[in-house]
Amino acid sequence: MFVRSCWKPASRKDTLDLVEQNPWARLVSNAKGGPLATNLPLLIENAGSDESDSMVLVGHMARANEHAQHLKKADAPVLAIFEGPWSYVTASWYPNRDMPSTYYYTAVHCYGDIELQEETALDRSLEELTRKMESTYPNGWRTDEVPRSEITRRFTGIVGFRLHVSRMEAKFKLGQDEPIRDALAVADVLEMRNGFQDRELAELIRRQNQRREA
Repeated sequence: MFVRSCWKPASRKDTLDLVEQNPWARLVSNAKGGPLATNLPLLIENAGSDESDSMVLVGHMARANEHAQHLKKADAPVLAIFEGPWSYVTASWYPNRDMPSTYYYTAVHCYGDIELQEETALDRSLEELTRKMESTYPNGWRTDEVPRSEITRRFTGIVGFRLHVSRMEAKFKLGQDEPIRDALAVADVLEMRNGFQDRELAELIRRQNQRREA
């Protein structure tokens, strides 16, 4: 991924937060007939303690998926792509309207090797996935609301895996290479639009430009 130095996030925590808050990802791997890609949720199982530690992501996909069969014998790194908030930025939002229109966006690319899960580990990760996703809903659903067999009978239809991340690239393209007044003007407009992603992006613009002088 092409990342200018000014587009690197201010901290590793910013990168991990984006992955944590935007778990819907694309998993891509090479195959003889061309790349295989699957959209799926990936959760952080182990974030590591510092930059030198490998992060571990966990996920699953349908066993009938060709991609799942490829993962069983993958001998090359795979790529997981996460996207955070983004927006088209019209030049009309800039105070002097003297910059080309562009996109502001955030993304994290995680490269690493696949380890398939045994059933016990798959069970734990599915429970964690359910807990995390349901936690934002009032009176969210729990797996113990159905007979245990309704959960376990589905194990034969899915393949669980861990992705041991050996390299992580993050790009927060949020106006850091533009006059700061322009970047902050974009944040102002996004806040007025008041959509959830707009507000989230506006906050990131302000945070990632804090190190610059107005």
